[in-house]
Amino acid sequence: MAMRTDRSGQTAVEYIIVFAVLLAVVFALECFVRAAKHSAARTTTLVTCEYP
Repeated sequence: MAMRTDRSGQTAVEYIIVFAVLLAVVFALECFVRAAKHSAARTTTLVTCEYP
């Protein structure tokens, strides 16, 4: 059975799109984790402060 080569470009584009979407998801999660860490640090600072 002969392989069809007319879809090889489409497959490459699909792989690039999936890679870009996964990279965007990883970036978004990294931003969320960074924001959560900053929020936790502010909360810890507020809790440990000594108010008169």
